[in-house]
Amino acid sequence: MFDPKNLVNPHLDGDSFFEKRGGRGILLLHGLTATTNSVRSIANSLSELNWTVSAPLLPGHGDSLEKLSKTTWRDWAMLTEQCWHQLNEQCDETFIAGESAGGLLALWLGCLQSIRPKSMVLVAPALQLNLKNWEKQMIWLLSLFKSSFPKAKKTRSLQWQGYSEHSLKAILQLIDLQNLVLEILPQMQQKILVFEGGHDDVISPEVSNLLRKRASRSEVQSILVEEAGHHPMLEQTSQKYVLSEIVNFLQES
Repeated sequence: MFDPKNLVNPHLDGDSFFEKRGGRGILLLHGLTATTNSVRSIANSLSELNWTVSAPLLPGHGDSLEKLSKTTWRDWAMLTEQCWHQLNEQCDETFIAGESAGGLLALWLGCLQSIRPKSMVLVAPALQLNLKNWEKQMIWLLSLFKSSFPKAKKTRSLQWQGYSEHSLKAILQLIDLQNLVLEILPQMQQKILVFEGGHDDVISPEVSNLLRKRASRSEVQSILVEEAGHHPMLEQTSQKYVLSEIVNFLQES
């Protein structure tokens, strides 16, 4: 249930939405701790071009950090798969786009035998975090004693909606999903467009190369947005350019 009183920028609309338009449809997946507000801009752009758009609010999001800490990556994946099938039944061609953890979920979906999106867009996909192994171990250790830690102020200053803190348990779930996706990526055969921010300190700068290596049967295009951080679709310096490139890629696919 969407209850924005506990969120940064509670006035923004971050609930699940589905807008039926034409025969081309796209599933839009937001990132960890965020809401569907993160993908609202690209949804609006595609809806104006007669695309059908679906953006689910992932379990544990848009409510309270405590609820997020009680969810697993399987909860996020189950809802994502359900929404894909619902969208696919109503469209002639179906695509996927995801931001950060939503990009990781998109990759997981693309590896399933029953799901074959025509192509996908990944914006700062959380395939590999910019963390050393000892830092991951530290997160696990800290999760035994505390539930969360505050986000950097620069994240909270964006027109972004979500929790003001990171859930340690949710990060561990994300890492578990990363490990699984890295194992199954060789099954992918889709056309993929990846955006990376030149100042992104959340994901590894090697994500595109890692994706090309592991998903060797896929055609992977990457765009480095030099001036962007982890949220190229929301940051003023990059938003217009990124949205334009996404629309062009999808329209030509």
